[in-house]
Amino acid sequence: MTDVRPVEALRALAHPMRMRILGSLRLDGPATSAILARRLTTDSGQTSHHLRMLHKHGFVDEAPELGRGVRGRERWWKAAQPTTTLPGQGDELMTALNRAAHAVWSDLAETFHAQDWPAPWQEAAGFGDQAIRTTPEGLAALRAEVRRVIDEHDLGPDAPGAETVVLAVQAYPYRTAE
Repeated sequence: MTDVRPVEALRALAHPMRMRILGSLRLDGPATSAILARRLTTDSGQTSHHLRMLHKHGFVDEAPELGRGVRGRERWWKAAQPTTTLPGQGDELMTALNRAAHAVWSDLAETFHAQDWPAPWQEAAGFGDQAIRTTPEGLAALRAEVRRVIDEHDLGPDAPGAETVVLAVQAYPYRTAE
């Protein structure tokens, strides 16, 4: 994200539709604004606008190698990075970003529950929480280890019987309200 202040980039990302677009490009692959509009049940004008904002701040790149269509007007887009990891800052912008991320994750969970998945997938999927006591350094090490374990369990796109699974990992200190 060169020539852009991180705050501006975060502000651009702190919109549920932009997060959904970025997620779709990562999970479903490169697309045009029209393809994204169909995937996300919106219109291509909206997706075009949001793609330009994401591109301006380095979250998506054009994918000219995928072609320009018969009239030379198609613009293909792809995610610029495989993941987005942000520090858990407590300012107003991070609060907006967290709200947008939670809305997208909630949509993913609702979509899973609305679909007819086989019993093994229903039993394996889910969420949970666990409280631990650690230091900032310990939490950073834990997050790095979780990323390593996730990478270890990624079977790749051609693994038989494998499906794409979205993991939302959150880790925040907690204090009891007094």
